[in-house]
Amino acid sequence: MEAMVELPSVVQVQIAHWLSETASTQEASVRNATTHLQAAQNSPKFALYLLMLSAGAPEKGQRIAAATYLKNFLISHWSEENSMSVTEKLEFRNRLMGTLLRVDGLVLKLLSEAFRVVAVNDFAKNMTWPELVPAFKAAIQSSNLLNTAGDAELRTLNVLIGVQTITKPFQYFLNPTVAHEPVPEQLELIANELLSPLHGIFHHLVQQVVASKEKGYAQHDNILHVLCKAMHLALKSHMPSALLATLGQWFYDFMLLLEVVALERTMDLPEQLSRLKTWKRVLQICCNLISRHRKHVDKLLPAMSNAALKIVGRSASAKDLHLMQHRIVSLAFDLVANILETGPGWRLMAPHFSNLLETAIFPALIMTEKDLIEWGEDEDEYLRKNLPSDMDEASGWKEDLLTPRQSALNLLSLIATAKGPPTAGGTKKGAAMKRKKGGKGKGKDWSGTAGEILVMPFLSQFHMPADGSDPRSEDVMKYYAVMMAYGSLQQYLKKQPTEKVALLLQTRVLPLYSMVAPTPYVLANANWLLGELANFLPDVRCSPLMAMSLHWLSLIGEFQEDSIVEYQELCEEVYNALLKALLAPNAGGVSWRPVRASAAGALSSLLQDGYKPSQWLPLLQATVTGARMPEESEASLSLQLLATAADAGDDCVAPHVPAITAAVQVEIVKHIPPYPEPWPQVVELGFTAVASLAQTWDGAEPDEDEDGGKALTSWKMGCETVAFTLAELLQRAWLTPVQDGCSPQSTPPSSCLSDASVLLAAILRYTRDSTSAATMKIEALLHVWANLVADWNAWEEEEDESVFDSIEEAVALQGRCPMLHFTMAEALPTSAHQEPKRSVLECLVTFITSAIESAYPAACWRACRCAHALLHATQLSFEGEAISNQLIPRLCEIATRRLKQLTSVIVPLAKPLILVITMCFIVSPEQVEKILSSEDDTSLENGASQGLLMYAESLASLAESEADPGLSLESEMKLAVIGLLRVIEHFISKELLKNQKGQQAANHCLRSLLESMVDLKELVESPDTSSDTSDTSESGSGSESGGDGSIDGSSCGVSNDEREENVEEYLERYAATARELQDEANEEAENGQDEDGHEIELGVLALVDYEKEVLACLKQHSKTLCCAQTIPKDLLTRFSEKHPEAMAYL
Repeated sequence: MEAMVELPSVVQVQIAHWLSETASTQEASVRNATTHLQAAQNSPKFALYLLMLSAGAPEKGQRIAAATYLKNFLISHWSEENSMSVTEKLEFRNRLMGTLLRVDGLVLKLLSEAFRVVAVNDFAKNMTWPELVPAFKAAIQSSNLLNTAGDAELRTLNVLIGVQTITKPFQYFLNPTVAHEPVPEQLELIANELLSPLHGIFHHLVQQVVASKEKGYAQHDNILHVLCKAMHLALKSHMPSALLATLGQWFYDFMLLLEVVALERTMDLPEQLSRLKTWKRVLQICCNLISRHRKHVDKLLPAMSNAALKIVGRSASAKDLHLMQHRIVSLAFDLVANILETGPGWRLMAPHFSNLLETAIFPALIMTEKDLIEWGEDEDEYLRKNLPSDMDEASGWKEDLLTPRQSALNLLSLIATAKGPPTAGGTKKGAAMKRKKGGKGKGKDWSGTAGEILVMPFLSQFHMPADGSDPRSEDVMKYYAVMMAYGSLQQYLKKQPTEKVALLLQTRVLPLYSMVAPTPYVLANANWLLGELANFLPDVRCSPLMAMSLHWLSLIGEFQEDSIVEYQELCEEVYNALLKALLAPNAGGVSWRPVRASAAGALSSLLQDGYKPSQWLPLLQATVTGARMPEESEASLSLQLLATAADAGDDCVAPHVPAITAAVQVEIVKHIPPYPEPWPQVVELGFTAVASLAQTWDGAEPDEDEDGGKALTSWKMGCETVAFTLAELLQRAWLTPVQDGCSPQSTPPSSCLSDASVLLAAILRYTRDSTSAATMKIEALLHVWANLVADWNAWEEEEDESVFDSIEEAVALQGRCPMLHFTMAEALPTSAHQEPKRSVLECLVTFITSAIESAYPAACWRACRCAHALLHATQLSFEGEAISNQLIPRLCEIATRRLKQLTSVIVPLAKPLILVITMCFIVSPEQVEKILSSEDDTSLENGASQGLLMYAESLASLAESEADPGLSLESEMKLAVIGLLRVIEHFISKELLKNQKGQQAANHCLRSLLESMVDLKELVESPDTSSDTSDTSESGSGSESGGDGSIDGSSCGVSNDEREENVEEYLERYAATARELQDEANEEAENGQDEDGHEIELGVLALVDYEKEVLACLKQHSKTLCCAQTIPKDLLTRFSEKHPEAMAYL
């Protein structure tokens, strides 16, 4: 191995030393070693030497460091053409494969990841490694498990890890836009040459598993697991012909493995883990075969059904299982669910529904001693696993059913909505080729489903526990399961008559909240249940029929007469019950935090789904109470709920915003760290809540004539209160840490920058005079914020929009109340050993130029609009000219560079970029000409640069009446008119008209100038029809919506009749979606059509008499401009109608 490395021995020793230093505990040593290694990367044979150290370094730490660095090096550089010579790459990848087959431990894992990088690029994508599969085939034959001579150097486990690695790139479709993508030829080769011949080994290892059932592990379980992983990857999307031919043999062994799944004892020994992972992978393969390869596995469904039913049936009596054993049971439930969704599978499973419910599903839902322990020891984990909500984004409830309980709930939901097997529906394909369309019901009310016939009667036999019942009593543990079960029946209950759902809640759920000492475990589940049903609860009312039912129940003693409330909205009862649970204190020596958390999640769902409580103040007060809880987790939930309430409440919440904001601000400040450390989650959520309150207040501004102007006066007074409260919060977050003795170089964390920008924008908007600005320390806050946004790199529409709003408000405030250090940074003492401070303007320009250069189109558009505002804001200061001379080159260079990256100057995103360059050209034409010339070195005769001519043509094209995108706003047209005029004057002064291309560009600009003058005149003279247009569009959209509603209603009626699609339709639909997404992605880079209708800031240009200047220019230079080309007659006619005095010049 050493002979292949040509690095000098001294360099080799140094690299080995630097690798060891990367594991040092001293940051300086790590940084120094990393710098030296990066410099050594360009040395020949660098990667080969790292590979040699990975396998042969004397110290284990050095081997791991070398393998880690090699993996990261290949990820960054292998796909680059110049990273290595062709010869070196060929040698390296062969050596890498050879080394991979001999190492072990962590080095094996790291090198397999490095090998994956090479294999994906050379084998899967570029197909430049034809000898790879034959090499693996030879390696398998000579590996230690097959070579019985005992002198094998290669480890079978390593070889199979390599096979798994080269199979992994084909687990997904390579081209999702193709409906029927053929099996990749590389995967066919792997299946034919490697996987199919390996079935003999696989069968032998399965027999070992069967023989060692009692022991729980065998010598080569890890090899069996890797083989199962490789098979799963190969079959995940495709069905290679070689595997299809032997699928029956593989499936037989899969079923043998599932027959020996052990649930009667805990399997927690380290050597048993591979077997557990093998069982898990086999179940995943079975689920995948059903969901992806139905037409090949219908005949295998009976065997899969029996295996899955046995596992879930035995799970009820299993205790103290390993986490992986729980995952196996969960997958078995998922397999039953997959089978149930097929026509043949439904017929297989329907006879077992009752037994499944009684012996497997319901036992999985019953509260256990482990639940009680977890509730007390790890509330967060308990909530994540059992009571997930949208407030917990990391729950994974919708996608990853990780526990038997979650999978059982999913299966129960499917059974409840099951009415009969999917049918052919008149298509030519058989039922085996059918796939249900998502979200479509089977019948108008799903009467006759298993939910009505089986599930609901089964659940009704369990009585509500008495008030104050022992949590470990059988009634409590089973009713805990009943609440869970009802929560999973959302789709079934949604199709039931509203009276039926209301009766269920009135008799089985809401009485829990009227108990003196309810069981918290059941109550938390009831909260979760109400949250799950929130999306259709606003339509459920307590009708006369339900009142009669409740009255009948009261006569037989099942319900109290005084609980009947006729015609009362059920949502109000649900809301009050959840609000009561939200405020419930701890009791009985048990934490009630899961009760409060689940109540908060349910209330959030209720509000998000459109429910509006009659009184908002109690909810807002409850969230403030929760924010005062000492535990950060409790305060976080309340703050999340407050943000939701503020967003949903709008005008109803607005009157309470000043008081609630003041109260919450006090609580947030308590959690802000005293030094600039990363903020805890409670602070971030607090900022989000306050930002929502600020936006709610801002959106509640009344009309001037409302209530005789009193409402507006009151709102403005509230603005002052809100502004001072928000300023106090930002001062504590950004200014106090520095005042408390932090290093002068320390800056606050960039946490919550988007929400903080919302608060700052509100403060700036509500500040009307310099006295208030000084009191709220606005200049200091603005300086800290500007330095934070200067380093912004998180370009996401919902995140950065508030930053742009704050920039516009800052510019507007500078116009109302000029700030001393807005344009010029504060001078530091000569003795200060600090980096020079940046002005607010410099930081904002850095942010704006970054957005123009690299942000997504909508952000680039907003940045261009802000660029105009910043450029004109500088002209109001004493240093305006000097600042403009620095600002214009930066803006113009960035805009020109982004413009050149576009495929055409007529794409939508070109418009704001051209207008920025135009503004710069108007202010300083000489500077802009130099920039345009430097960006394009091509010069024409008589001094005209290609860059200047291209810009002139681009502006002229943009200003044409028929341009798309064109100029639609008055400010855009004025800017274009002045810009075109300055371009023409510049061409004349520089004598660029002597050049033919210069003359053509000037005439194009003249035509567009005349068109823009006409269009602008028409726009100014036209009456304001915006309100009429708005009314028309609203009424049109209303009628359209009504039409859609009727159409949707009829289509729903059609869809209720077993509307299904076959596999071909399903694949074509998803391929069409993929094509649409791809087209959108391709267009998005240059689209930028999300105009918001905001006028461009023109500054002093708004005072320019452009008509007078244009006419003067025409009078002086018309003959020079029109000598080469004639202006179209229709344009002259239109222009003369608007400007008759100009006819003497044209």
